[in-house]
Amino acid sequence: MVEKRDSEQAQVIVIGAGPIGLVTALLLADAGVRTTVVERAEAPGDLPRAISLQDESFRVFEQLGIADALKVESLLDTGSRYIGLQGRLLAEAKPAPSRIGHPAKTQFDQPILEQLLFDRAVEHPGLELLLGAEATALTHDIDGVIVHINERGVPRRLAADWLVGADGGRSFTRSELGIRLAGTTQTQRWIVVDLLNEQKKHEPFAEFHCDGKRPYVLVPGVDGRLRIEFMLFDYEDADKMTSPDSIRELIVPAFRSELAPEDVRRAAVYVAHQRVALTYRSGRTFLAGDAAHLMPPFAGQGLNAGVRDAANLAWKLIETVKGGATERLLDSYEIERRTHGARMVKISRRIGAVVMATNPVATRTRDAVVRLVNLVPRARHYLANMRFITPPDYSLGVAVSLPAAGSPLPGAEIGRALSQPTVRDADGNSAGLDAYLGRGWALIGIGVDPTTAGPYWSGIEAARIQLLPPGAALRKAHEGALQVSETVPALTATSPEEAVFIAVRPDRYVAAVFTASDEQRVVAELRTFIDDRVRSARRPTAELI
Repeated sequence: MVEKRDSEQAQVIVIGAGPIGLVTALLLADAGVRTTVVERAEAPGDLPRAISLQDESFRVFEQLGIADALKVESLLDTGSRYIGLQGRLLAEAKPAPSRIGHPAKTQFDQPILEQLLFDRAVEHPGLELLLGAEATALTHDIDGVIVHINERGVPRRLAADWLVGADGGRSFTRSELGIRLAGTTQTQRWIVVDLLNEQKKHEPFAEFHCDGKRPYVLVPGVDGRLRIEFMLFDYEDADKMTSPDSIRELIVPAFRSELAPEDVRRAAVYVAHQRVALTYRSGRTFLAGDAAHLMPPFAGQGLNAGVRDAANLAWKLIETVKGGATERLLDSYEIERRTHGARMVKISRRIGAVVMATNPVATRTRDAVVRLVNLVPRARHYLANMRFITPPDYSLGVAVSLPAAGSPLPGAEIGRALSQPTVRDADGNSAGLDAYLGRGWALIGIGVDPTTAGPYWSGIEAARIQLLPPGAALRKAHEGALQVSETVPALTATSPEEAVFIAVRPDRYVAAVFTASDEQRVVAELRTFIDDRVRSARRPTAELI
């Protein structure tokens, strides 16, 4: 049995201080959960790895207070172009405008993100950041978790209620737990070259050049940053291909007339894996980010999937610490995240197969098929709007679908991310709806004051917001629901037949849309995840249920 812990020790240990580990830790610490982060490195990462962000990631970064600073250093609202034989444009794709208040696709710089997260972590009074600390052993049972670490040569023992392994593709946590990865390793190797001081003006598109000779990908950034990735052939030596002379041969004169050594920020060869952990949970321990899934870069989903993991897991651990959370809530992390993570791995692999084709017959066939597909309006729309990058659907997780719920409410579909319209309050302030929902659960009323709903929502500390259509008169804040009105019709654009409540999870996914007559059924189902009656009878720092 795990030894008894001191009341001041961490409630959650996070192994790994990369972007996913720090996002998880900051979400926990911001909610008052005592959190310790264990990281082998002495400083935040300084290498550009991930390069693409989606709107959902920015939604999480906004909650952490770093979204605006990151946007300044990013190329916003970008798309993708696929270029075939003879330099012919096969397809141009750009996500549909985001419903949630942020650019749908963005090219960013990972070292800047890591520094922003690191600075917040260092300053956070509720977060202990142990740098130069390597985890060496891990045990867990029904009472808690023990992690043995070597901190700058000094052995230490850490104890906590829960543990999150966000320690990358070579995860110590996953290895200690004996969790296997299912999938394969991509046979093709790629060399990624990150350049500085790019003078040429590039349009805001990632370009996938499927020329059938040496496929390459070109991704522009801001402030003269440019990434070029080249596929390597079996006979090429990785060390030789990353030498200064080889890099120069790849870049000059095809992309630059000259290349100064200081303009090469990084040159490295990588092999992409397409693997998913068989389980994301083992008792009191969880996997997140690359520890849970590894995917090729072609769909730009690796880091975004990890941020979704962090946001999904963090609120469930927060609810557990508060009390009232059930095993079903904790198990829902895997149900919700593993399904979508596996789908993103599959999509990334399929895109890679299109890009990496070099067989002459295969490349000609590919180009012909894409041209034919573009002649079909529905198919062309599917490709042009990047519909193949499917958003998560958590309707089989922490969500309540009612058999006779009527037509869906646009922007508030069960199990999907809630739209974030711009709203104004009675003081004339305008902001995204998230700013008024708080950090926990929220109950939104459309056509009804949500304070009329029952006590369950107070028991889970849900914020109550009455959402009104544009131009509606707003009362000043008082005890009960805060009133805000949309500046442009969105959630209120389609008036439901009856007044409705929208139950919104802390990760801004819709748990239920219901009328007053259905509230009892919704509460009964949600209590199987979070029981307000248990929470009220327990201390805030409750032990494991």
